[in-house]
Amino acid sequence: MEKDNQKIEEFFYRNNKQVNNPIIKSFLSDSKNLYLVQKAILYPTDRNKKLVDESFQSHYKNVRKIKYVSNLIYFFSLDFDKKRRRLQNRTLLILDKGLSEEGGTTAKEQIEDASNEKEFENIVGERLLDNIEDEQLLKSLQKLTVKQLQILEMIYVKELSIKEIAQILQTTPQNISNLHRKALNKLNNTLRKKEE
Repeated sequence: MEKDNQKIEEFFYRNNKQVNNPIIKSFLSDSKNLYLVQKAILYPTDRNKKLVDESFQSHYKNVRKIKYVSNLIYFFSLDFDKKRRRLQNRTLLILDKGLSEEGGTTAKEQIEDASNEKEFENIVGERLLDNIEDEQLLKSLQKLTVKQLQILEMIYVKELSIKEIAQILQTTPQNISNLHRKALNKLNNTLRKKEE
């Protein structure tokens, strides 16, 4: 028995490099496979060698299948994450960007807010466009967005403050001030172009 153990130890010592291979280590970690290898070392018949070879081939195929499936899972999850991020970034709304190169009107300003129209009509009464006699100014005013026109009417016809307008339109005073400034700049630019 001791002689058999010594023979097995000598074999593993001589083939130390191959035995330390991760696939062979995992193969030998199974007690059935270790028994087959020990049997083939002690009794090196063709049948014993063939049993070890068949067992190792089966083990190696299983290792490759597991490796392949784990790689598939890993790379599919990376691809899925990339596609999800790309789709998420593609569908972002950018409403504050100017519609033209000059800036001016934004997409957000083009969206009409129907909830405030009735309240606005009750407050304004007479309209800004009804009081304009200059044809160029009237055409320039008609090019403004609905919201910009509402703000101008509230400021110049109804003489409301920026804070009051912000409360009526349910927004911030800064937003009203920005829309007012943009409306005036747009009117100024339109009138200058017509003069030239």
